[in-house]
Amino acid sequence: MTYQDKADQLCELLEEKLGVRGKGLERKVKKAGRLLPGHIRRKSMVIVEALGMQGSPKMARLVDDAKVKTAFRDCETYLGSVNAWDRKIGKLVGVAASITLSMMIIAALFVTVLVWRGLI
Repeated sequence: MTYQDKADQLCELLEEKLGVRGKGLERKVKKAGRLLPGHIRRKSMVIVEALGMQGSPKMARLVDDAKVKTAFRDCETYLGSVNAWDRKIGKLVGVAASITLSMMIIAALFVTVLVWRGLI
């Protein structure tokens, strides 16, 4: 498997697990931003650099294969462990909690106004 094939596989995982769209691994990693932990972002940038160096035969010799393979493995392991459904449920719960808190604050203000006016 070439670096490009593995990068395409990582792109598919990023889109499937994190919902990140874009063209190419570098753009997807940049768009993912803080959705990825720092060490995974750094390792994915190692992969991007290796992909860039593969275009030139002289630069391709400078690529540290062990480092790139480790980066691929770590990125795949992390992205494989991400549960897309759980992330969606978490977002939904966060929105519901925000709405509930807002409604409770509005109700408390409403009751406070009624008490000040002597209606309760």
